[in-house]
Amino acid sequence: MKKTVTLLLAAALLLGLLSGCAASAAPTAVETPTASAPAETKPLAAGTPAPSAAEPAAEPAALPDLAEAAAGQAFAVAMAYYNGGFPEGTMPEDPAFLLDATGWYAAWRCRTADCDMIPIAEAEAFQRSIGNLGEFVFYPEYEDYGFAKRMKTADGTVNIAFPTHTQRLDELLGVTLETRLEADGNSAVSLTVIRHFDSGDTAEKRYRLLFRPSGEAGFPYRLTDVTLPTGGAKMDPALDFDWETLMAQNSLRFLLTQNKAICIQNNYFEDMENWLVNREGDLCVMNIQPDYISGQYRGCYFEYEKTAEGKMRARVSGFDESAGSWERWESSIQDYFSSAAVMNYIGTEGDVIHLRAVTEYDARQDFDVDRGTLALRREAYYYDPAAEPGSVMTLSFPQKLPDLRFLDGWDKPLRRVHLVWEDFHDGGPHVWEETVELPGDWEYLPAEGRYGDYTIYMNAGYTQSYFYPGDNVDYTLYLTTAKG
Repeated sequence: MKKTVTLLLAAALLLGLLSGCAASAAPTAVETPTASAPAETKPLAAGTPAPSAAEPAAEPAALPDLAEAAAGQAFAVAMAYYNGGFPEGTMPEDPAFLLDATGWYAAWRCRTADCDMIPIAEAEAFQRSIGNLGEFVFYPEYEDYGFAKRMKTADGTVNIAFPTHTQRLDELLGVTLETRLEADGNSAVSLTVIRHFDSGDTAEKRYRLLFRPSGEAGFPYRLTDVTLPTGGAKMDPALDFDWETLMAQNSLRFLLTQNKAICIQNNYFEDMENWLVNREGDLCVMNIQPDYISGQYRGCYFEYEKTAEGKMRARVSGFDESAGSWERWESSIQDYFSSAAVMNYIGTEGDVIHLRAVTEYDARQDFDVDRGTLALRREAYYYDPAAEPGSVMTLSFPQKLPDLRFLDGWDKPLRRVHLVWEDFHDGGPHVWEETVELPGDWEYLPAEGRYGDYTIYMNAGYTQSYFYPGDNVDYTLYLTTAKG
């Protein structure tokens, strides 16, 4: 049997856990459920007859209602996910998550019980109830920056408060956020966070939490698992596609199997074009300006520009396995949609569908997508929905590519550049070596030597300053923090 307990959010005073009540009902303070202590068991005195087998055994105490007993845990865990920005896959036992959820729980308890602080023993029990198997998680920096405060009372009880979470809760709950709690049987709870926008739109995220009896008095249920909401904006029913389809059609890998390249232009940078090119299976990412190209390709960061002698030369500034990788850039087009919470249909014009997004910040985004493929063509971002767009980004899919012949050296035998590093950052010296490979007409000039605290030399004695040794030769660089 499903029971619904709605956290209806009137103006801003107490948060009440209401069961089927109207919005005007008075909020009800909810105390942390406690269970009766078991009766003390003593050995029988000599000669005392044993209890008759006919006497019925005492029935075990019934568990409290799950929706009421686990309301604080469900609320705190859901709010930590909703507001915390934790990476996908973060579980409640993660220390940072535990501490953030504890802040939301303390704020919830203070609001529902009309108090300023909660006993730290209760905060510790809360952490255990959602997955902490070790010591109480608390960062001293939280007190240093005013995110938390602890206080000992005259009787020795230590209390704790989280002012930032409490203030944030007052700003959100009953103003822009509403929560709805449902319990299904005696093991599952769903808490829905409902976001209200100035436009009148709403967006929901539903968190499903599984519990089992814990045997503890203060928290009779322990969290065992969480199912997070599927990602994506609420889509206007007028659209004949869903969020997942829109994302799939704008996957970078999919777009670059249908097109040779993507060219992105922004009104902020009129003389620069951003290119994403599928070069026979390798992704090349470039910012192209007159006489200058910077980008990522085959694990390196590069620049292609004129040297002091007026010759165009590619220089590598660093290597990173993910540089120019499909994995790093896969969602680059999808990311333009990522702040949308509600996606409304505006209309269709020719082969373009016009969409309007409501964002978490009540800003506005307008999108044009291809009517046939749903590929993004234009995005306009409005900091003020009543004004002109603050930025406009357009996408095109050119058949003619820029001159990429400077990349051809990657398909020929590569040169080897050996590096010897020395640093004294923590007393040192620390010395390590590595070897990199790059085209014979590309220069390796590490960023640490151009912009960092290393100086580049051509010999082990650090007497010969750096110079480019020429094309198609292997060479060694010596980098140190002791000179320069």
